[in-house]
Amino acid sequence: MHRISKGFFLGSVAVALGISDILIVLGSIKVRGGDPEAGMGLIGLSWLPMLFGGIVMAVLWYKMWAAIQDGNARTTPGKAIGFLFIPFFNIYWMFQAVWGYAKDFNRYIERHGINTQQLPEGLFLTYTILCLTGWLPVLGLVLVIVNYFIGLILVSKICDGVNAIALSASNEFSLAGAPNPEVRS
Repeated sequence: MHRISKGFFLGSVAVALGISDILIVLGSIKVRGGDPEAGMGLIGLSWLPMLFGGIVMAVLWYKMWAAIQDGNARTTPGKAIGFLFIPFFNIYWMFQAVWGYAKDFNRYIERHGINTQQLPEGLFLTYTILCLTGWLPVLGLVLVIVNYFIGLILVSKICDGVNAIALSASNEFSLAGAPNPEVRS
């Protein structure tokens, strides 16, 4: 089990999805302000940082699911990501892959006696629901911005949780008599 870089994941998601959200909001304002060509151009441009942010999130979700694979997780890392690409089913699957992860993580740390904070299941559920609201007129733009900040909190908590599992695994390895790779002389 390896630690993951909280700085990389949090920074990448913050910058990429932040730029994307700004472009979408500015584009929507331009469209409503009577300049649809400029507005649609900004909205179209938002796909570049959104694609990067989406790839980074997919890697993070793969790693987070991989961290709790002990035979009791509801899904594998590959299914967690892959099923999100199935049209219509992905609406159901988002709840399994995101909210379900918080539930499975909390059970995992209890089973293994890992001393770390539980993930806030309600926050993971809120994030999942808000991911489905961006299409709402006017209110959707506000909810996209709110969900951006909730998403950053989730990324931070996911990284902390995965790293706590990795630290616990390395401590168990070191207690078994093998050298601890985190202890330097």
